[in-house]
Amino acid sequence: MPPKLPKFRVLSPNAAKARSSIPHQPHLQPTPSSQSPPRPHPTTKKSPPRSFTSSLGARYASLPPPARRTLRTLCLLAPILPITIFLSEHTIQPVWVRGPSMTPYLNEDYEVMHTERDLVLVRMWAAGGFGGVERKRRIERGMVVTLRSPANPTNIAIKRIIGLPGDRVYTREPCMKESQIVPFNHVWVEGDAVDPRNTMDSNTYGPVSVSLITGRVVAVLRPRFRWLDWENWERGVVEGDSEGRFGGRYREEVRRRVVKEAVQLERPFLT
Repeated sequence: MPPKLPKFRVLSPNAAKARSSIPHQPHLQPTPSSQSPPRPHPTTKKSPPRSFTSSLGARYASLPPPARRTLRTLCLLAPILPITIFLSEHTIQPVWVRGPSMTPYLNEDYEVMHTERDLVLVRMWAAGGFGGVERKRRIERGMVVTLRSPANPTNIAIKRIIGLPGDRVYTREPCMKESQIVPFNHVWVEGDAVDPRNTMDSNTYGPVSVSLITGRVVAVLRPRFRWLDWENWERGVVEGDSEGRFGGRYREEVRRRVVKEAVQLERPFLT
């Protein structure tokens, strides 16, 4: 089928003349005021930035239950740990007693079972004072103290003070001197073991500076609880020895080797 041709209208001469006499009207562009305001483009609403706390909470919620329980436990222990460290360094500290040095006063059953150890409570003597106040602590004969060993400063030893500054101590093996005057600001310490080969004390490394003393043993926690009182040393009484296991006049031979105040010196205080 042939395509349709556009239809044209043939005007008469008079009609064509009349149309040509009509003035041409230019096409008017609409003014900006007549134009409709442009429509805003649709935009997606941005969410506000998440805070660190909310982000951390979201990450915590995404963890599996075992991990969340572990984190809760760590959060509970976090404030306890520094308090425990402070108390152990400046107030009290439990310490295990190793070896035969203080037998039978400590580690009573060591000769029978070499694996037995006593657990003692030590009142720590931190160096210096608190708040600018100088702290002084008494040091007396008979006190069981903890100290940094002069032979190995990294090792904490437990010994008994038997001599103060100015005392003359008649030594025992392996000391090469027959007697020794305890100098100023020093003490003479020994273990309670009868056999001198079972203890390394002042008979090995000499008088000990009071600055090496770190604390005083105040109680035995296990295997049998008992308070320790240094004042009983001069009377030879062992605290809690109701059965008489230590005998009468405990370590009388040690006290006989000490001549008190043989030389007049100032009494020491641990500051």
